[in-house]
Amino acid sequence: MTFDEIRIAIESRMVAWDGVPVAYDGAPSGPNVDAAIANQEPWVRLTIQHGDSFVAGLGSEPCVRRPGLIMCQVFTKDNQGSRQAYQIADALAAHLQFWRTGHLETLASSVQRAGPSDGWYQLNVSTPFRVG
Repeated sequence: MTFDEIRIAIESRMVAWDGVPVAYDGAPSGPNVDAAIANQEPWVRLTIQHGDSFVAGLGSEPCVRRPGLIMCQVFTKDNQGSRQAYQIADALAAHLQFWRTGHLETLASSVQRAGPSDGWYQLNVSTPFRVG
């Protein structure tokens, strides 16, 4: 898979999620995300971090592996505590981990607490992936 095919597959998976509005990296935020931010409602920012590709085998042509990380930043209103953020993180983890399409597969998700900032409470859900 190319890097763009990886992006398309991951973004398509996120479109299928029926959670809160999602802002996609490098794309203008849509009206749902803008409204959620304006109304201080929960929303998620998706970022795809590619790792270092490597050759896993040689034959008639090299077999390349492409690891990476799906990063979802979960934002909820700061003065409501962390419960809602963790519920969204649980839903994202269930949706993203152990999923496979074509040569792309995801591994177990993890959650990192970023905490409160500028009126928002933030958790980061990271899901490793590999292609090859």
